[in-house]
Amino acid sequence: MTVTNAGGAFDDDTTQTFNFSRQVRLTHDNPTNTLTASHCVANQTVGSLSVHVQLRNNEMVVETPTLRLLEGSSCLTSDLDGSSQGIQQGMRPGGSLTGARLSARNSEAFSPDRASVTFNLSHATGSGMGAGRPAPVSGVVASRPDPADPSRVRVDWQDVVTDETHFQLRNSTLNTTVSVGPNTTSFTFTGQPAARQCYQVRAANSHGPSDWTPVSPTQECV
Repeated sequence: MTVTNAGGAFDDDTTQTFNFSRQVRLTHDNPTNTLTASHCVANQTVGSLSVHVQLRNNEMVVETPTLRLLEGSSCLTSDLDGSSQGIQQGMRPGGSLTGARLSARNSEAFSPDRASVTFNLSHATGSGMGAGRPAPVSGVVASRPDPADPSRVRVDWQDVVTDETHFQLRNSTLNTTVSVGPNTTSFTFTGQPAARQCYQVRAANSHGPSDWTPVSPTQECV
């Protein structure tokens, strides 16, 4: 991003270039987000880029970029003097958009402040996300609720997922796995060893599973 603060009749313009990299994570439970980057020159002129991104059901990510030029008495100014909105475009998984360019100029007479930006976008997928797989599970807690029968271990979790067909639970100490239906938030293992055991949960659907939840000794192990 390049931002120019007009110096006026007796001063030179001040121009600075700012390089940036941003990343956001999209899932079908949280399909929208905004990438943002801004740069201020001479404590007066601000170039601000926002790229709204949305994950569609067909796995395409649609992006809508906007560049704003603000000018005032400090870098915290909210005085909008110019803007430019780019064309909405879509990217399939593994696809990219390269060399997108926007520019904005001060709309006030005799104040040629300006900003321009050239940026690239890529739609990357990874383990447990993208390709229609559900979002990761959260809030896993393991407990032995019955002192008279310590071989029973109850695992609770938060159902933050909307597109699962089932959940999978794993005793990661013994490497044994069971499955339960959708919209479930707890399961009780029986016949568990008295020694300390650790448990993980993941959501799954026809596209595959999410990542297993992490293991911390204070919550997932008992």
